[in-house]
Amino acid sequence: MEKTSTRLAREFDVIAVEDLKITNMTKSAKGTRAAPGCRVRQKAGLNRGILANGWGQSVTRLEHKAPGRVMKIDPRYTSQRCSACGIVDREARESQAAYRCRSCGFACNADVNAALNIRFAAGHAVTARGGSPLGGPANREPQRDLLLVG
Repeated sequence: MEKTSTRLAREFDVIAVEDLKITNMTKSAKGTRAAPGCRVRQKAGLNRGILANGWGQSVTRLEHKAPGRVMKIDPRYTSQRCSACGIVDREARESQAAYRCRSCGFACNADVNAALNIRFAAGHAVTARGGSPLGGPANREPQRDLLLVG
Protein backbone atom coordinates (compact mmCIF):
# COMPACT_ATOMS: atom_id res chain seq x y z
CA MET A 1 0.00 0.00 0.00
CA GLU A 2 2.85 2.42 0.82
CA LYS A 3 4.69 1.96 -2.47
CA THR A 4 1.49 2.21 -4.48
CA SER A 5 0.27 5.37 -2.75
CA THR A 6 3.72 6.97 -3.11
CA ARG A 7 3.83 6.13 -6.82
CA LEU A 8 0.31 7.50 -7.39
CA ALA A 9 1.10 10.71 -5.48
CA ARG A 10 4.26 11.25 -7.54
CA GLU A 11 2.77 10.44 -10.95
CA PHE A 12 -0.61 12.18 -10.92
CA ASP A 13 -1.81 15.73 -10.34
CA VAL A 14 -5.36 14.79 -9.39
CA ILE A 15 -6.45 11.48 -7.92
CA ALA A 16 -10.19 10.80 -7.88
CA VAL A 17 -11.64 8.10 -5.66
CA GLU A 18 -15.19 7.07 -4.90
CA ASP A 19 -16.24 8.38 -1.49
CA LEU A 20 -17.34 4.96 -0.27
CA LYS A 21 -18.86 4.59 3.19
CA ILE A 22 -16.75 1.59 4.18
CA THR A 23 -18.22 1.36 7.68
CA ASN A 24 -21.71 0.99 6.21
CA MET A 25 -20.48 -1.46 3.56
CA THR A 26 -18.97 -3.78 6.15
CA LYS A 27 -21.94 -3.98 8.52
CA SER A 28 -23.12 -7.43 9.51
CA ALA A 29 -25.83 -9.21 7.53
CA LYS A 30 -27.02 -11.30 10.50
CA GLY A 31 -30.31 -9.47 10.87
CA THR A 32 -32.53 -10.20 13.86
CA ARG A 33 -34.29 -13.28 15.24
CA ALA A 34 -37.55 -12.11 13.72
CA ALA A 35 -35.96 -11.27 10.36
CA PRO A 36 -32.73 -13.25 9.94
CA GLY A 37 -30.32 -12.16 7.25
CA CYS A 38 -29.53 -14.13 4.11
CA ARG A 39 -26.13 -15.13 2.73
CA VAL A 40 -24.51 -14.19 6.03
CA ARG A 41 -21.35 -16.25 5.40
CA GLN A 42 -20.79 -14.68 1.98
CA LYS A 43 -21.29 -11.18 3.42
CA ALA A 44 -18.87 -11.94 6.26
CA GLY A 45 -16.26 -13.06 3.70
CA LEU A 46 -16.79 -9.90 1.66
CA ASN A 47 -16.44 -7.77 4.80
CA ARG A 48 -13.17 -9.50 5.72
CA GLY A 49 -11.83 -8.90 2.20
CA ILE A 50 -12.74 -5.21 2.23
CA LEU A 51 -11.22 -4.66 5.67
CA ALA A 52 -8.10 -6.75 4.93
CA ASN A 53 -7.34 -4.72 1.80
CA GLY A 54 -7.51 -1.48 3.78
CA TRP A 55 -9.67 0.53 1.39
CA GLY A 56 -10.03 3.39 3.86
CA GLN A 57 -6.34 3.35 4.76
CA SER A 58 -5.37 3.58 1.09
CA VAL A 59 -7.36 6.78 0.64
CA THR A 60 -6.01 8.20 3.91
CA ARG A 61 -2.41 7.52 2.83
CA LEU A 62 -3.08 9.15 -0.56
CA GLU A 63 -4.49 12.23 1.18
CA HIS A 64 -1.32 12.47 3.31
CA LYS A 65 1.03 12.04 0.35
CA ALA A 66 -0.93 14.18 -2.12
CA PRO A 67 -2.52 16.90 0.04
CA GLY A 68 -5.24 18.80 -1.76
CA ARG A 69 -5.03 16.61 -4.85
CA VAL A 70 -7.37 13.76 -3.83
CA MET A 71 -10.95 14.27 -4.95
CA LYS A 72 -13.69 12.20 -3.35
CA ILE A 73 -16.46 11.58 -5.84
CA ASP A 74 -20.04 10.70 -4.92
CA PRO A 75 -20.33 6.97 -5.75
CA ARG A 76 -24.07 7.01 -6.48
CA TYR A 77 -24.90 5.54 -9.89
CA THR A 78 -21.28 5.41 -11.12
CA SER A 79 -21.74 1.75 -12.05
CA GLN A 80 -25.27 2.18 -13.44
CA ARG A 81 -24.84 5.36 -15.52
CA CYS A 82 -23.84 5.05 -19.18
CA SER A 83 -20.63 7.00 -19.73
CA ALA A 84 -21.62 7.58 -23.36
CA CYS A 85 -25.20 8.90 -23.09
CA GLY A 86 -25.70 9.48 -19.35
CA ILE A 87 -28.78 7.28 -18.91
CA VAL A 88 -29.02 5.56 -15.51
CA ASP A 89 -30.23 1.97 -15.89
CA ARG A 90 -29.76 -0.64 -13.17
CA GLU A 91 -30.36 -3.41 -15.72
CA ALA A 92 -27.40 -2.32 -17.87
CA ARG A 93 -24.95 -4.41 -15.81
CA GLU A 94 -25.18 -7.73 -17.63
CA SER A 95 -22.79 -9.29 -15.13
CA GLN A 96 -20.22 -8.19 -12.57
CA ALA A 97 -17.81 -7.41 -15.42
CA ALA A 98 -20.01 -6.48 -18.40
CA TYR A 99 -21.88 -3.22 -19.02
CA ARG A 100 -24.21 -2.66 -21.98
CA CYS A 101 -26.42 0.42 -22.27
CA ARG A 102 -29.94 -0.50 -23.40
CA SER A 103 -30.51 3.06 -24.63
CA CYS A 104 -27.53 3.77 -26.91
CA GLY A 105 -25.90 0.33 -27.18
CA PHE A 106 -22.55 1.38 -25.65
CA ALA A 107 -20.74 -1.66 -24.24
CA CYS A 108 -17.55 -2.06 -22.23
CA ASN A 109 -16.16 -3.50 -19.02
CA ALA A 110 -18.32 -2.37 -16.08
CA ASP A 111 -15.32 -1.08 -14.12
CA VAL A 112 -14.12 0.93 -17.12
CA ASN A 113 -17.58 2.47 -17.49
CA ALA A 114 -17.60 3.40 -13.79
CA ALA A 115 -14.09 4.89 -14.08
CA LEU A 116 -15.23 7.00 -17.04
CA ASN A 117 -18.15 8.28 -14.95
CA ILE A 118 -15.81 9.14 -12.09
CA ARG A 119 -13.51 10.92 -14.54
CA PHE A 120 -16.46 12.96 -15.80
CA ALA A 121 -17.52 13.76 -12.21
CA ALA A 122 -13.98 14.86 -11.36
CA GLY A 123 -14.16 17.32 -14.23
CA HIS A 124 -10.58 16.87 -15.39
CA ALA A 125 -9.41 19.39 -12.77
CA VAL A 126 -5.75 19.47 -13.76
CA THR A 127 -3.84 22.69 -14.31
CA ALA A 128 -0.33 23.43 -15.50
CA ARG A 129 2.75 23.93 -13.29
CA GLY A 130 1.11 25.87 -10.45
CA GLY A 131 -0.53 22.77 -8.99
CA SER A 132 -4.13 21.71 -8.94
CA PRO A 133 -7.02 24.03 -8.13
CA LEU A 134 -7.61 21.93 -5.00
CA GLY A 135 -4.32 22.62 -3.24
CA GLY A 136 -1.35 24.90 -2.95
CA PRO A 137 1.39 25.24 -5.53
CA ALA A 138 3.30 22.19 -6.59
CA ASN A 139 6.60 23.11 -8.22
CA ARG A 140 6.80 20.25 -10.65
CA GLU A 141 5.89 19.46 -14.19
CA PRO A 142 2.22 18.64 -14.80
CA GLN A 143 1.57 14.93 -14.77
CA ARG A 144 -1.38 12.82 -15.78
CA ASP A 145 -4.73 12.72 -14.03
CA LEU A 146 -5.82 9.48 -12.43
CA LEU A 147 -9.17 8.07 -11.50
CA LEU A 148 -9.53 5.12 -9.19
CA VAL A 149 -12.60 2.97 -8.92
CA GLY A 150 -13.27 2.24 -5.33
